[in-house]
Amino acid sequence: MNLKKTSWNAFAATVRFLLKIIFVNIYRIDVQGQENIPEKGSIIVAPNHKSYFDPPLVSIAFKKRLVHYMAKAELFKNPFFAKILRICGAFPVKRGRVDQGAIRTAVKLLKDGHILGIFPEGTRIRKEELGKFHSGVASIAMLTGTSILPIAVVGSMTMPKRGKKLAILVGKPVQVNKEKPDSEKIKILNEKVKSEIEKLIKDYNDKQ
Repeated sequence: MNLKKTSWNAFAATVRFLLKIIFVNIYRIDVQGQENIPEKGSIIVAPNHKSYFDPPLVSIAFKKRLVHYMAKAELFKNPFFAKILRICGAFPVKRGRVDQGAIRTAVKLLKDGHILGIFPEGTRIRKEELGKFHSGVASIAMLTGTSILPIAVVGSMTMPKRGKKLAILVGKPVQVNKEKPDSEKIKILNEKVKSEIEKLIKDYNDKQ
């Protein structure tokens, strides 16, 4: 994978712009907390996951910064689709085991000052509650000392309905010290990030 210093390219910008036009014209999108997104430097984006549309939806909250998503390897089986994904900054991860290649790519992205996107639940959770958080986000954050940006996506589980209201809620970064991860530290950090996302969702729903 060719990692560019600019973390942005014309094709990815065009795709993001077109998707934003499509989503904004079909749905009512409420983006909150954009001031919590750093203008430069590395950070790990950690959203909840309800729909295949979550990656482009979350990207709407970012202006001229590209989120490099860690995506399941199965999505890269089609050569054409794989090329599109790679141009847009995504890279594959083999699920069900520790993928050292994907971890190395993630670490390099962060060291080079890019934004890494990982869904902590590992897959789409088709219910209102958040699913179990896997170790990936917390482990990589601790290995690199990178802050985690909790993001809540509300309403994407039943997206097809035109005019539906969707919300992308960006929380405040969770600071992470660089240290060797272990199961207890991972559990504590996961619980902290998960509680931040749950709070974003609850606070938003309470105001509706």
